[in-house]
Amino acid sequence: MIISILGTAGKNKTTAYYNSNILNKKSGNYYNSTHFLLKNYDNKFIFVGTEYAINFQKEILGKELTSKDIIFKKVSDNDLDEVFEVIFEILEHSNERVLLDITHGFRHQPIMAIFASSLSKFLDSKDIDIIFAKEVVNQKEYEYVYLDDYLEITHISMLLSGFIRTFNFIPIKNLKLIDTKVFENFSKALLSNDIKGVKKWYKKLQNELQIIKNNPELKYLLPLIAKIDKALKPLKNFNKIPIYSQYIELSKITLEKNYLIIALAYSFESLREYCSNRFEPLLISKNIRFKSSYVKNMDVMATISNFIPNNKPNKIQQRYPNIYFKNKNIFKRIDNIYQELRVLRNDLAHINQTKEFSDIKQDISKLNFKIESIYKDDILKNIRV
Repeated sequence: MIISILGTAGKNKTTAYYNSNILNKKSGNYYNSTHFLLKNYDNKFIFVGTEYAINFQKEILGKELTSKDIIFKKVSDNDLDEVFEVIFEILEHSNERVLLDITHGFRHQPIMAIFASSLSKFLDSKDIDIIFAKEVVNQKEYEYVYLDDYLEITHISMLLSGFIRTFNFIPIKNLKLIDTKVFENFSKALLSNDIKGVKKWYKKLQNELQIIKNNPELKYLLPLIAKIDKALKPLKNFNKIPIYSQYIELSKITLEKNYLIIALAYSFESLREYCSNRFEPLLISKNIRFKSSYVKNMDVMATISNFIPNNKPNKIQQRYPNIYFKNKNIFKRIDNIYQELRVLRNDLAHINQTKEFSDIKQDISKLNFKIESIYKDDILKNIRV
């Protein structure tokens, strides 16, 4: 079976010389690599391309197409994920020997095609040869090469594609072109609610992405790098925003990737940090000391909730016995959200058996909106004591 990604080479029916020595086929002048394949193979063909590319090839190749066993698979323009999914699906369900030609297509399609075929090999030891017509003379002569030598780039593309989809990174050892530890450690920090680690490794990650951008061997990875940059854009000016805003940004990032418990933990700590931050000037002025920031945050939230266990007020309540009643309305607005966070967090921690995944995700998104509204209004900026 022949799989080929379609492009628009051969406009005005211009030809170029294709050297096919490695394939033991007839070298010569062809409109494009698709034309070469049709002339030299009688196998079943699957052509993958945009509607425009498919129509273009039908117009330029005409009779060549009608005399072969051909299936066309249409993909959206510049949709990396769809290109991957279509090729992967074809390979996954094929038991034939496959020749995959990635010469044409969008500028990012070759690396995605390699990724798809490579992944299939890992899963099921598929019998696949990947070819590419490398330009020898400017648009006049091409030479077919097998892409086994590009296996490391294949692995990198696979890792980066997974990273884009999940922010999880399971490295392959002994790669020379990228530092996989940077991606791995950033993932570990993000998915373990380690905000210090996120800041540390995000900085190193930015440096690593720049190294990749500057490496001509990795030029086909640029669309993937652009996607990583876009996904992590909220972290670009991270140190310029308050800690509680940093937490809420991390909540939104992890929620987008469906890590619900992790996102909820970031939301929970975000609200606590905001309240503690606004209580801070008050506490310092009266020299209230706490064993830890955790104890301080607990006392702040207990004060906002007017929670007094066993009639033993905490340090803040002892110092300011009327603080809750003087700020009751604004404290209630915060406490309502805080209690929603606690209930939802408890439900998820003890195995949710009632709500659908999509409903939980929507609940967290709504809570984040409420939390950010509190920050926008800054309702604790003038606490009365």
